[in-house]
Amino acid sequence: MNNSERKKIIESIFQNIDNETIDIIIKYSSFLELNKGSVLISEGKRHHYFYLIVEGGVKSYYIKEFKEVCTWFAFENEIIGTTSTLQGLPSNESIQLLEDSRLIRFNTKKINELTLSNLKMCQLLNSLWAEHSLFLEERLRLLQFTNSQERLEALIKYNSEILQRVSLTDIASFLGVSRETLSRIRAKK
Repeated sequence: MNNSERKKIIESIFQNIDNETIDIIIKYSSFLELNKGSVLISEGKRHHYFYLIVEGGVKSYYIKEFKEVCTWFAFENEIIGTTSTLQGLPSNESIQLLEDSRLIRFNTKKINELTLSNLKMCQLLNSLWAEHSLFLEERLRLLQFTNSQERLEALIKYNSEILQRVSLTDIASFLGVSRETLSRIRAKK
């Protein structure tokens, strides 16, 4: 994918950014095609990039007692990374591809530096942080105040194709139930 193709994609996602800022963003981005199972970010390690998913999907997870505990999924046109790596710290979670994927990779340090001199970039990052905060708030609400059936319904509402794109093991982990319990929940529908 060349610069002009990346520019078109970035313009379609970030519609309020001027051409000059997009050209600067392009300068600090690259295109990746990676296979299903590739790990983008590893728990406990520093990572210097965040990503825009052009095609494909990812899962985020922690390791607890040698088991993956899924915390979120992301698909096309979503920005992904971890809060700690965006702050220059080791990641508290891992992000792995669920499918063969096409991604635009952004250099975190360079993009953060742009916020010091470019108001549009600062506004963009602030809106991404706000969006992430809303996501976390909703995730906490779902975990605290809904049962597994309601969490599954919310997940399907978020992405109607999720049951075809994500393994039942990962969905069960995300919902905080066993795979058998997930099967029973699905059978009731």
